[in-house]
Amino acid sequence: MYNIIIPMAKMQPGLGARVTQHDIARIANVSQATVSRVLAGDDKVEESIRQRVIEAVEANNYQPDVRARSLRNRRTGLIGFVVNRPSGGLMNDPFFSNLTAEIIEYLSGKPYHLCLDMVSDEFHQQAVYDEMLRTRRVDGLILVESQARDERIQRLYEDEFPFVLIGNPLLSASIHSVDNDNVLAAEMATLHLLNSGYKRVGILGGKRGITVSDDRITGYQRAVRGRQDDHLVWHSQFGPESARAEALQILSSPNRPDALVVLDDYMAMGVVLAARYLGIKIPQQLGLVSFNDSSLCDLLECGLTSVSLNIQQIVRSACDRLLRIIEGRPAVGERRMIVPCELKVRGSSMPTWEGIR
Repeated sequence: MYNIIIPMAKMQPGLGARVTQHDIARIANVSQATVSRVLAGDDKVEESIRQRVIEAVEANNYQPDVRARSLRNRRTGLIGFVVNRPSGGLMNDPFFSNLTAEIIEYLSGKPYHLCLDMVSDEFHQQAVYDEMLRTRRVDGLILVESQARDERIQRLYEDEFPFVLIGNPLLSASIHSVDNDNVLAAEMATLHLLNSGYKRVGILGGKRGITVSDDRITGYQRAVRGRQDDHLVWHSQFGPESARAEALQILSSPNRPDALVVLDDYMAMGVVLAARYLGIKIPQQLGLVSFNDSSLCDLLECGLTSVSLNIQQIVRSACDRLLRIIEGRPAVGERRMIVPCELKVRGSSMPTWEGIR
């Protein structure tokens, strides 16, 4: 298990190490109460004033007295984020890089830091959450990759511990969550391949029981119903290596699909490697659509068609809601927020693509 605390302060020269909140108020020409509201993330502060305070904070390297604030508010100033991946499983993963970067960006200038834990299996993941509940070393948690039977969510909910899920809360509608409509997104991706002329479309999902994967498989099944005889569904561990191994078997079978919807861009790169090894041309002999619309999409000569999930809006909405829960401010909108997604069409889903002449 690894634990990293990532500070948000931007180290710039200024008035020195003993800058006070009163100094920031004077520099920004606002009241000290306004500075406190900005640092607490109060979105009712006028944007021009908020920017003025943030600029004063960053220019003078103001860092609130964490110990004093913690004693007053009984808070740690830490937001927890736990990632469950095998050793080396996060390396080069654009989804979690973007997700973590967006959380850090959102917390920048606010009186919170990111506490990042990485665990390698379910046992260690459970131990991390047990320890967090016991010690209260973080003020709240951002959760990802919910499962059909998710003990984390159940325990946190029963304990009334502040958390927001990025995903589908199957256990209860009263859980605060931010998500895409992954059923609709996969249906859209699958219909795109079918409407592009591919005849045998399959889907390569993640582990069984992971709700984002299960939802996308449901969307795929909804799209192919009445359009093709078989539902071609396969599962793989996360990451390109596992996806490559599974794709080698899929693409070597006599009745292989001529197109695949893949759980994410990172796994899609494993499918690309398998296709190259077998001499299968993308998109002429194999169409591909995946999810996340990451920088990996440009690594394929024809470009990888991918569903943009609007990660920035998801993270900002999740973090804003979590800070409101922690600080006892009213949450805005429904407990479950759906962020729209968009299909970004590139050459991998166009069977007649011939490249640049």
